[in-house]
Amino acid sequence: MSVKYNSFLEINPSFESVVDIDADKRNENLWRDYIVGEDMCKLMEVLCQSLNKEDTDSRRSFWINGSYGTGKSYAAILLKHLLEEKPEIVEDFMAGNHRLAEYKNRFKKCRKNGDYLVIWKTGCSGIRTGDMMLIEMEQAIREALVEKFGDSADLGSHSLYEVVREKMNDPTINWEFMLSTTTLGDDYSSVKELQDLVEEGNLTAIQNVASVLRNKKMSLVINLDTFKKWVAEVIKCNNLSKSGIFLIWDEFTEYVSNSDDHIILQQISEFTKEEPFYALFIVHKSTDLVARVGGSEQYEQISHRFHEVEFHLTADASLDLIAGSINIRNGMENHWDEARKAVIQNIHSRIADMEAGPDSNISGFIKALCPMHPMTVRLLARVAENYAAAERTMFRFMKDRSNEDIGFAGYISKYGPDDQACWLTPEWLWDYFFTRDSDFLEKETKVAEYIRHYEDNKNLVEADENAHRLFKIVMLLLAVMSSAKGLYSGRRTQGGIAATVDCLSLCLAGVMSEDQVKDLLATLEECKLVTLDTAANGVVRLQLPFSTDGGSFQLHYDANDKKYTRYQMFSKDGIFSKPFEDKCWDSNDVSSRRMKICVCCAETNSIKSRLDEILKDLDKYPYKLGLLVVIVKDDNQYLSIQEDLRNRVFDLDESRLTIALVKKPLTEEIRKRWLNAITKQDMATESGQTGAASQQSNEANIVISTWVQQVSASSQIIAWNGTQVFNNIYGMSHLSKTIRASVIDKLFPYAPEKIVITNTAYKSCSDSAPLAGIQRATNSSQLKSVLTGIGQILDITDINEMADMTGNDSVQAVSELAKVVRDEIQSGKKVVLSDLWSKLMKPPFGYYDTIACGILLGYVFTGYKNSDYTWTDSAGAPQILVENNLKTMVYNLVKGKMTTDYISSGSETFRLFRDYIKDIMALSDVKVANETECWHNMRVAVTNSGSPFWTLKYLPQSAYNNAENQTVAKEIIDNIQKFIEQNNSHEEIMGNVNQAFSGRGKIRSILRKAFQDKNALNEAFRSFLFEASSELKEIVERLKISSDVLSDKLHIVMQDSIYTWIEEQVLNKIPDIISEYHYLETLNDALGKTYHSIEEVRNDLANQFKFVRIPISVVETLDKPWFGALKAMEWIVSNNAAQMTDEQRQADSAELNSYGKSAMEFLRDGKTLLSDLLDQLGLECTAQELDTIYSGLKDIRFNTPKQQFDKDLNGLMSNISQARHRIRLKERWLSVVGSECGSVKKWCSIHNAPIYWIVAKEQRDAFTTLTKVQNDQRTMDTDVMTAINILDTMDHSILTDDAIISEALLKVLGDEYAQIFSEDRIQIMAKAKMKLGNDMSNWDITELNDFRNILKKEQQEKAKKEKLSNTKNHVKTMDEGKLRNAVQSFLDAHPEFCDAFNE
Repeated sequence: MSVKYNSFLEINPSFESVVDIDADKRNENLWRDYIVGEDMCKLMEVLCQSLNKEDTDSRRSFWINGSYGTGKSYAAILLKHLLEEKPEIVEDFMAGNHRLAEYKNRFKKCRKNGDYLVIWKTGCSGIRTGDMMLIEMEQAIREALVEKFGDSADLGSHSLYEVVREKMNDPTINWEFMLSTTTLGDDYSSVKELQDLVEEGNLTAIQNVASVLRNKKMSLVINLDTFKKWVAEVIKCNNLSKSGIFLIWDEFTEYVSNSDDHIILQQISEFTKEEPFYALFIVHKSTDLVARVGGSEQYEQISHRFHEVEFHLTADASLDLIAGSINIRNGMENHWDEARKAVIQNIHSRIADMEAGPDSNISGFIKALCPMHPMTVRLLARVAENYAAAERTMFRFMKDRSNEDIGFAGYISKYGPDDQACWLTPEWLWDYFFTRDSDFLEKETKVAEYIRHYEDNKNLVEADENAHRLFKIVMLLLAVMSSAKGLYSGRRTQGGIAATVDCLSLCLAGVMSEDQVKDLLATLEECKLVTLDTAANGVVRLQLPFSTDGGSFQLHYDANDKKYTRYQMFSKDGIFSKPFEDKCWDSNDVSSRRMKICVCCAETNSIKSRLDEILKDLDKYPYKLGLLVVIVKDDNQYLSIQEDLRNRVFDLDESRLTIALVKKPLTEEIRKRWLNAITKQDMATESGQTGAASQQSNEANIVISTWVQQVSASSQIIAWNGTQVFNNIYGMSHLSKTIRASVIDKLFPYAPEKIVITNTAYKSCSDSAPLAGIQRATNSSQLKSVLTGIGQILDITDINEMADMTGNDSVQAVSELAKVVRDEIQSGKKVVLSDLWSKLMKPPFGYYDTIACGILLGYVFTGYKNSDYTWTDSAGAPQILVENNLKTMVYNLVKGKMTTDYISSGSETFRLFRDYIKDIMALSDVKVANETECWHNMRVAVTNSGSPFWTLKYLPQSAYNNAENQTVAKEIIDNIQKFIEQNNSHEEIMGNVNQAFSGRGKIRSILRKAFQDKNALNEAFRSFLFEASSELKEIVERLKISSDVLSDKLHIVMQDSIYTWIEEQVLNKIPDIISEYHYLETLNDALGKTYHSIEEVRNDLANQFKFVRIPISVVETLDKPWFGALKAMEWIVSNNAAQMTDEQRQADSAELNSYGKSAMEFLRDGKTLLSDLLDQLGLECTAQELDTIYSGLKDIRFNTPKQQFDKDLNGLMSNISQARHRIRLKERWLSVVGSECGSVKKWCSIHNAPIYWIVAKEQRDAFTTLTKVQNDQRTMDTDVMTAINILDTMDHSILTDDAIISEALLKVLGDEYAQIFSEDRIQIMAKAKMKLGNDMSNWDITELNDFRNILKKEQQEKAKKEKLSNTKNHVKTMDEGKLRNAVQSFLDAHPEFCDAFNE
């Protein structure tokens, strides 16, 4: 039997088939073994850029994607260690890695400012919304902070937890209704239960509430802001500002795939620009994922805000990884070196052919790779890159031991150096990746056709191992190459791989000769399993056979001849028209986007159809020109069609239309060549052969491209435009130059092309283009070309100067543009911007959606920057013409997004009034753009100030310097208050304010300073209140209530927005406030702490009530005198204090004055009350048992029904009883067998006997129960009691007397085995332990037969030895003659032993 490879080799024990965070924990040096490739270098580059803030835009988070098995998670693990390990360790590691060494100094700079808080998170199952994701991220950050900083971790003061908690306690939300009408009702029995869980920080409850609120569109849109503020706070408070937080989220694909909330991801990446918070998301990018998010464009919208790095599995990386995964077994080095010499020698001559390029190094790896065939390695990289899945990766292929017929481990256990299959050839990849539980048949993939073909035909080759091997490799090559751009682009393509006979032969080098390969291929072709197709260059290509027979070709051809008429070939997007249209005009020419070009044949219907297309476009886009190119079939048609085309141009009278006639025809011979190729393509497609179909498609395309190139480059052309005729034109390039000079330049003398001739300026307008024109500067070379075209007039900003400029064509074009804009805007009318844009699109300007037009219009509109003109957008919102608004307006104008937008100006009274308001309330120009905006934003400013505007009247007189100023100020304040209250008829009010302010700049300064000082406003408001009520003043001072807190109290009782408050309404609320503060004094005394608001009391009490484990319904039954005080406290927790009546406050105050402190004692520790309750119920327990019961009630809430509490208490008491029984059973066992046999297992070991075999049948269950109790496993209490009873009543000698134990064991084994067991007991028991397990307490009675078989075998072995011994002794004494006769008789019966005697 030949030696197998697994005698020499093994998989490196540290080689991880799945590299994840668990693998990192198992192997502390795993990160050091990472093989750094180009993808990791790209990641290091952007990492250094971002962490070092090398420029503003580079400060972003990271998006890592790639296929399964490309090392994304491994790379992230390396990154994690680079950020976490000590700097000197990282520096040494990077210095020792030739690829990372170049980043060492830059990365050292990243680490110099302190340690990062590095967080690793895996998976996002069930996370569907941005809110849920943020909560998960926050939780991960919290846990990491605690793990890193321990008790000194600062977890911040506000977070998403608080947002949800606030919502749960918001009295305006009907949570009972929410519970009954949403999914919350499925998981929570009451609002109180849900509130308590949220208060405790239960993550599931918080996520569920957040989800429901989000679905109800109830103000959780602020979550991202809340999260960002919280992250900024914890970064600052934990001294991470110079380093930062780095969150790595592995297996993030599910969120991207299932969530429609992707904008939040982009915002998180942008957040990195504000705070050092870096996120790295790891995503498995697949066609399925891209489709689920809405296509490639949508996916790129998500990822482009990040530093995106895609990881690949290159062939060179495969060489490194595979070579590193194969270990030589200990002590086998020399043996292996000798064994592989012949294996390598039989492939040596072909290695050079297997190299993929000048940088390939298979020969250098061949010893380390053996017995992995080099072509298998090449293919493995391609297969793993394109077809890997979670359970099918290159790493799993190397290590998978689930089936001995698959993977590298299976191969080395099956084959060795002396076998024909001495190399692991690529058919093993086919078995592992494509036929083992393959999911490709269910997907839209070309691979499915090859798998089906293999499954349908494998029975024809399975009997011949070589034929089967070759057939698999053919299918593999076809499948792998189906993911490339064509199968046969050269002798070896796609990294040394091609679906050709040459490549197939290389794949089998060292296992089968080239002649064997060719002979077997011929057989497969004869059996119609494969088709060989020889190309013009001599390469023999592999493909699947057509399913149709050759006789059907003419039928297919005739059908295509009817289908592809000349009319159809030159229709819109036609086979011949489209590629010719692409050649008609240089796409890099600045005028290319102006052109609508159609190519038609000389048939009347074709001309009419394509001409209608052009005319429709010219009607829709005034800036465009049309070109119709007519193709003839022969010279006669070229001559006969000219007059018809000339008349068409003249009759249409469209100056933007040109018709051209090409002399070189599309002959019938060329058309037939194309039909021949396309027919072959159809037949291959019908047969399911996408590779062959692709080849024929390429040949059809060559027919087209060859004709297009010849015609467009040099054919003679005649063209007509209006009354103009263009003769003697050769080639489309010559024609386009003629049209530019004779048509475009005349129609559009002021077009942007007169100013800018750089083609990149004619891409679609970006939002940065108008800004470049406004600022006259940009860092973009693309935009600079336009500014350069403007040249010497770049610094002019006055609109009139722009309009009056004179100079060359460029200056004149800008001047004419400025005139049009100026004349429209300064006409005194409302300027509808969509009308202005329509005017600019037409001759003589021809403006359209381009970067050039965006910059030029930005340049001209600068003349109105910060002017009195206002842009009113399509939503009706006025926008003053500051720089950013101008940019947006011009961008939307160029994009054609203007609908009802217009430009206008406002009244002189308002302009003066808004200047005063801007100053006092610190409002920006945008917020006072017009009267409506000003009125709205004044209300917002008052609300943000925290006090009504009229509060300024109660500033101390000293603030105004004198009484006269104070009087005038009060008049101004009253008028501004009226402006705020009313939403129309403001003109008189504004006039009064303007008049009062006139000449009194000091008053405006006083009002500005006071309004923008919240402390001054609070003190003024406090003065107003104290002047109205001395009693309020006294109690506020006693309670030491600050101005802020007093103001907050007014907000609660007033309820409406601050700007709506009037003085009389506030005065009416003072008695309620006084009553509440008296109540607060009572609470302070009861709780033993000074609080400044009922809300503070409520928060503390709510927290204390969370830990009460005896429901109020149970406390009530104990008739405690302090129960009334406790109810009063409970009411505060469960209700809104603002709804409390004065009568209720007085009644509760009486209870709290008498028994409040006693009630607080109960809240601090309910264990004493539990003891009283147990006494009342007549239940006795020890202090330790009382602690156990109290601990067991931790899930009880204060509002739990009494029945539920009683049930839980009874259960806990039952547990106490059961615990006592279990202790009793253990003690009874020890009293019987002694302390040295502390367990049944120990007893079996000491007595060398399985207890279940010797005790009576009816006693076995009792010992099972005893064993479970000793192992702290769950048991029924009735079983424990039964076990105690059996131990009490059974004969104990069976447990204590060794003689009786041995006698019982022999009895159960049977008389026939008594002797052998007695003689060899120790040896037999040792063998039994090897088979049945070392722990005899687990030997069930059912395993007795196995034991008897062991005894029987021992008996037989012993008998054989005795018989042999007796025979040998007999031979020694036999007569020599008889012995010779006996030997001769033996040899007659057994001649195979003759050699032994001859020797």
